[in-house]
This record gives sequence, C-alpha cells and structure tokens, in this order.
Amino acid sequence: MQKLLATSTAARPTGSPPQRRLFKVPSGPFAGRLAALYADSPSGIKLVYSNYPYNNWSAPITVTSDSSDTPFSACIDSSGNIYVVYSDTSHDLKMRKVSFSGGRWSVGAASTIIDADDSFRPVILKDSDGKLWCLFDHHRLSYDGRHYVRAKSSVDDGMTWGTGPADLGTALSAAWIDPVYVSVCLGIARLYAVYCVNHSNIMLRICDLATSIWQDESAICQIDSIDDQFDSAISGDGRLGVVMISSAGGVRLKEHDGLTWGGLVEIEAGAARSPQIYYAGSSPQIIFMKHTGNGYYIPRFARKSGEAFDVEDASPAFGAFDKVFVFCVAGSPQYQDKTAAAASSATGDIYHSDSQALLDGAGDCLYLGGLSKFNRAAAVLSTQGSSGVVVWEYWNGFDWVQFVPSSGAYHFELSDILIQFWQDLSVAPAEWQVGLINGHNAFWVRARATTGYSIKPVGTQILAGSKLDDLALVR
Repeated sequence: MQKLLATSTAARPTGSPPQRRLFKVPSGPFAGRLAALYADSPSGIKLVYSNYPYNNWSAPITVTSDSSDTPFSACIDSSGNIYVVYSDTSHDLKMRKVSFSGGRWSVGAASTIIDADDSFRPVILKDSDGKLWCLFDHHRLSYDGRHYVRAKSSVDDGMTWGTGPADLGTALSAAWIDPVYVSVCLGIARLYAVYCVNHSNIMLRICDLATSIWQDESAICQIDSIDDQFDSAISGDGRLGVVMISSAGGVRLKEHDGLTWGGLVEIEAGAARSPQIYYAGSSPQIIFMKHTGNGYYIPRFARKSGEAFDVEDASPAFGAFDKVFVFCVAGSPQYQDKTAAAASSATGDIYHSDSQALLDGAGDCLYLGGLSKFNRAAAVLSTQGSSGVVVWEYWNGFDWVQFVPSSGAYHFELSDILIQFWQDLSVAPAEWQVGLINGHNAFWVRARATTGYSIKPVGTQILAGSKLDDLALVR
C-alpha cells in the first residue's frame, strides 16, 4: 500500500530517526488502526488515521498550531491515547494528550514540561506503571550556553512534570557545545536512554523504574558524525540494539546481551540515512534509506539470518525499475536494454547507441517497466533536451493510453525532476495492465516522442523513487 497523506512545508515533517510518529492501536475494537502524526507546516502538527487495509485515511486532526519547526515525537498507550511532545515557538517543551474513546481522538490542552531556556528534539515514553518520561536536548542559554540531555517524568498523565516547568529535571549527560540527540526504549523494569553527544559519541544511561535512579553513564561506541542518525530498541529476550549511520556512510549495529556489548557489525556499506530498528522476537529488523546517487534515496530492509544480515529493497515502488528500454525508430536493433545504466549514477550513460540520445526523432520511446505498479519516476539528465515533445502512455492490455502526469507535462527539458505520474497508487488507472515489450512482461509506462529534438536529451539516472528524507516506522 502506498498513499499520499499530505504535503508539508515543515523542515522535517516526519521527525528524526530516534523519534516516534506512526502507531498502531494495540487493543480493543479498533485494534490495528494506524495513526500517523506529521508536521504539516513550520508550526502545525496533524494526526490522520486509517483502519485495515489502510486504503482510506481520515481528514487531518489538528494537534497543535504553536510548534517550532523542529522534530517532535509521540507515544501511544495500551488504551490508544497518544501523547505528543514538541518544542513550541518559544522553544518551551510542551505536551498534548490526544485521548482515544469510542474510535475517536480528541486533543487536550497543552501542558508545559519545561520553560527554562530552550529545549529541542524530545522523545516520550509511558512505562508499565503509567509514568510518562520525556527526554530532550536542553540548551542552557542563560547559564553556560551548553547542551544537556535531560529527563523529566510525570505521574499525573502529563499534567505536571517534576515539580513544574521551572524544574530542569535530571541531567543525563555532561555539558556540550553542540546539540545532543536522544532515544529512549523500555525494557523489563528498566528505561534505556541512548544518546549522541559531540556529534560522534553514542552513550547509554539506564534507569531502574522501581527506584527512578539512573546508573552512571557508559560509552557504547564512537563513530564520526552520527548526530541524530541512530535508533535503539529492546528485543523480546532483553537485548539492547543500537543502529547508526555516520556521515561517511555505512549502516552499523551494536547489541548488548545484558552482560556485554558485542562488536560493531556493518549491515551495508555506502551512504545512507534515517535508520530505524525493531525486534521480531530476538531478531533485529532494520529499515533505512540507501543513497542511490544524485540526492535520491530508496528504503532498504535488513533482517538477521544466522550470523549475517539479508538486505533488500523495502518496497518495489521505490528504487530501480525492473526494466528500462530505449527504442530508436532508426536503430538496429531498435530496442536497447538500459536497466543497469538507469539504476546507476554514472553520468550520461542512458542513450541509444545509434542516436546517441535518450530520445531523438518522432516515434522514439523510453520504456519504464515494473513487476509491480509504480506512480513516479525520478529523472536525472546529463544533457537537457530542447524543442522535442513527448506524450506519456500506459498499456491497458490492448493499446497505449495517453495521460498527462499529475506533476504536469515533461519533455526531458529539465535536468533533475520527479515525474509524478499519479498522485499515489490508489488513483493509478485500474485498467493499467501487464504487457510484453521486447520479450519482457511488466507494467509499462512509456514516453513517446511526437516531435524530434534539436538538442537531444541524454540520461544519467532514472529511478522509481523520490528524494525521501526521513522514515517513520510503526511500533
């Protein structure tokens, strides 16, 4: 299922990797309902929801209109109530309870967690005793100008935090010049705070829930330039897993078995971002975005198999097309397979060898094929076309049907563009069928030249993807 929920003008609509924004109602008559939270604007947070099979989503519910344009987070309890924490326009830390009753969510008044100096990038969790915990980056402008990881808790469902908004809470980290980033997860009778300081140091503090006493800080690892590109989770057998990505690339995992830390395991090399981790029993499952070149990312999924990880594309709707052909009317042969060239980021390698172009004269075609339906193509050109005209068509089982992409006409005159064929797959034509092109069955979309080019376009990369930013994983 792929569905466009909203368009947003916020800097990071779905937050950062350690934060939570996508939930499933855990029990009751609405068990399985999905709730998604996102920033729809620099100051607004919205909630939408959907019941299985998640084809139709509700109208957005306004959670708040006073958020700063920084990442927020939330958690859900066993009754379906959602607790949203965010930094407001004054950079005070606020919480709103979104109560769930009779299948409906209603937004409560904001409570202030802390109003001393500035606070950013909070995470929130509700423990088995009903206590709420909020961890955040506290920037002490009035004191030393440094950043601290701090924790505060509430025993009255978020109405009061500590002794009040002026209470600074517990400092988990030392003071740092640069921003700090934190994640939180719940184990058996323990709270685990995993955080990044000094851009590169991943640290751990554990709180005994029975006493609310925090153990001393310990180091997990040091890797250059991680910042918020990490996540943590607890397995069914009590192991703590931390996944991280540095600016130099490489998706890595480190696990603690309750006694010692294991080694740092590289899951996949190369540039990536937005790692998320969860456990299926005792097996770590990791999703992240792999850079494919030219600023484009595709979601990838890794699961542990024995001592190694199997890694694959997370969705057939993103990534390389299953087949890409260029067709030249005057060529011999007329069809040439450019699947590998379209997937790579090598400059200027998508063209027909006879025309030396992606498209040249009238009747030339570019064929994009997928084993599953798709609704977009990202096109990067090394040479922009001029004067040519193309029509876009899909195969309905009997003939080619012309359509105008929802993003507007495109004639390969722009060097880097996302062509949105249809808004999402739910509105893709029902009559779009698998067809046979050059010996290959697929769902095909083609660009057919009706007027030749004075300057012929040459392609660098063509993907069934978009410039994704941050992932949100349902918990």
